[in-house]
Amino acid sequence: MISFCRQGDKTTAGDTVEKTIDNALWAFKQEIKHQTENLVDIVLEAAVSCSHKTLHYALLLGLLHGENPDWVSSFIGAAGQRFERELQAGEVVGPRLLLRLFACLTHTSVLHSNDVLGLMERTVDVAMKQATAGADPSGLTWQPWCDQLVYAVLGALVWGGARLKAAASDEHEALMQKVQQYMDARLTQESVELRPMYGANDATDAVAASDSGGAGFLGQLWHAVQVLRQEPQTLQQQEDIDPNDPDAPQHHDDPEPPLQQLEIQGIPMQLVTAYVNKLKGQAVELPPISLPDAVPGVEFDAAQLGLVGRAEVAIKLQGRYPARGGMRILESQYTDGSRGALERFIAEEMIIDLLAAFDAHRVELAQMLCSGLPLPYDYSGLLCETLFAQLLRLPHPRLTPVAFSALIAHTALLRPAFPRYLAGSVRQLYLRLQFLAPELAGRLADVLAHFISNMSFRWPWDKYRMGLAQPPGGPQRTFLIAVLHDLVKLTSWDHQLLLQETPAEFLALLGDQPGFVGLPMPLPYPPPAAPPAGLPAVQQLQLQQQQGGGGTDGQGEVQQVPEARDEGGDEQMTEADGSAAAAGDSTVHEQDAAAGSAAGTDEAMQHIEQQQQQQQSEAGPSLRQQAGGDAAMAEADAGQQEQQQPEVQDPEMLWAGKLLGVMQSRPPPEYKPLTYEQVIEWIDKQEMAQQLGSPAAHLRAVIRAVLAAGSKSCSHCYVLIERYSPYLLKLMEQLDEEQQQQQQQHEEGAEQVKSGQQMVLDTLG
Repeated sequence: MISFCRQGDKTTAGDTVEKTIDNALWAFKQEIKHQTENLVDIVLEAAVSCSHKTLHYALLLGLLHGENPDWVSSFIGAAGQRFERELQAGEVVGPRLLLRLFACLTHTSVLHSNDVLGLMERTVDVAMKQATAGADPSGLTWQPWCDQLVYAVLGALVWGGARLKAAASDEHEALMQKVQQYMDARLTQESVELRPMYGANDATDAVAASDSGGAGFLGQLWHAVQVLRQEPQTLQQQEDIDPNDPDAPQHHDDPEPPLQQLEIQGIPMQLVTAYVNKLKGQAVELPPISLPDAVPGVEFDAAQLGLVGRAEVAIKLQGRYPARGGMRILESQYTDGSRGALERFIAEEMIIDLLAAFDAHRVELAQMLCSGLPLPYDYSGLLCETLFAQLLRLPHPRLTPVAFSALIAHTALLRPAFPRYLAGSVRQLYLRLQFLAPELAGRLADVLAHFISNMSFRWPWDKYRMGLAQPPGGPQRTFLIAVLHDLVKLTSWDHQLLLQETPAEFLALLGDQPGFVGLPMPLPYPPPAAPPAGLPAVQQLQLQQQQGGGGTDGQGEVQQVPEARDEGGDEQMTEADGSAAAAGDSTVHEQDAAAGSAAGTDEAMQHIEQQQQQQQSEAGPSLRQQAGGDAAMAEADAGQQEQQQPEVQDPEMLWAGKLLGVMQSRPPPEYKPLTYEQVIEWIDKQEMAQQLGSPAAHLRAVIRAVLAAGSKSCSHCYVLIERYSPYLLKLMEQLDEEQQQQQQQHEEGAEQVKSGQQMVLDTLG
């Protein structure tokens, strides 16, 4: 079935669409031969999921129909049952795609055109019945559902095209007239509340005229479908006759042009033409399909509902049937070219259906969007505009902004022309930020920050300098600040690529790096051992650094203790340290030599002691200088530690520092960070809760340590909070229990006082 799902996709350089269909047909016959379980359901699911290959599936079923009509008949019956079942349940996506499949099956001699047009007409009748009932004059309790029904019919008519009209012209025209009646009866012609723009640059601004694919979309689609009502000969005359030529003939005597004149490039009808000699099966009838008489899932009598009741039903329907999504961002020459409105509708439908079906498979989704659509022209601009339109859909985007960020990044890598249109779309929206809804500006900033971080922080910042000149609160300036803050959240304040690729004037919008108040300093873990007495100060500091005495940098790395300086200057300290080091080195070498020549003898030990005394007498001035330098270094180091780690008087801060050191430590012998379980085990062994005396103090100390451990960036903070959330929740529950006990004791005490007062009053009375 993999070949069936991938039919039409070229797997090698020499593949053709016809070859992949032949391979899929052969594999499909094998599946039927071996009686694969649930084969009908698999084919139905594929037809609904990969809706951009609807005509491919119709062709495959048509080729199979000539050899195995029984199986195809069973498939048609199962498809009709699914159409009825889902429509009765109030679902509209599956029935819409199945109705499209029924229209395409008329091209491959599987279904009768009259049956399919009859089902469409009955569907419009259901919508017309609700529109003319007059129970709800506002239309909010029925129009969202009815619009979806008519939308499914119009979409199927587009895929049926001129061939469906030629097969049953009278029924086709009767259907078009009923659709026109419904379009006249619907009350809401445009969803003004769903407009993404609060204003427009001028009267011709197409971006501001959008309503996120709300009620206005159906009117636009109906206007585009009107081309199917025209005769091909009329179109040919309109193309050949120049209206500005006074000598042009009034009638055209050429023979009638073929039906391909009305066909759409996005619907690969040439496949049907290539296999027309093999499509010789006898068409079957659609099974009986019952349609719902009222809005499914909404039990109400609109005539008896009040204003509040109708509002509740309207909110429910708008949530179930949201706007389709749509916005004109780029100029038509970059998205539509010279193609008609139906070409745009078909391409948008393919993209939107894939977004809904393959949301959980982002890489495959990007591959299909970039190279899997059967469109014979460059649709990079239209793809970019459609993705941004779905991101900026009101009231909610079709996918989460993070999902759009990943999808846009993958698409930019797979389709070389895509980044150019992406930059143009962002630029056009940037110039209209004074009109764009703040919620949509936030979505755009979030996605743009993710895209910039995926592109090594490279972005044409020079084209966005107009925001730098705006005062605080300006729309463009606020947008730039939001993008930069999102970049910092994704990385850190000191990320090298962010600092290198972003101009300094833009980085200045971030302001000063925020500090952290009330967070503890980490204490080393395990606690360092005290250095042996008598070591020089420099060696003591080096030993402390190796043991972790120098502190950590917030990520578990040992900090380097800076060199201390005394009032005498650096020269004396350098000279003293050099003399001491020279003396120490010679002592070590000579001790080793003496120990090797007279190991285990008293004479050797006495010889070593004499040499040590002689070296100490020779290095007396240097050692005295070193002693002064050591005192100065110790004093400076103590002052530095006092500045870096202020005196902690609060036990909560002290324990928070200990816990922070444990979280960031890499103890030997593995030198790996401790796990969550090991940190909690340390807390229990140290009896931290008992030491602090109350669950509230214990909770505050743990929260301080967790926030300090995640203070490098937002992502670090998210990870640390998620990791320690079970323990924090446990502490909060303990705190709640203690507070409840205290409240209960307080109430009992108040009751006892009240009883005592009453007893005294009774005694006195």
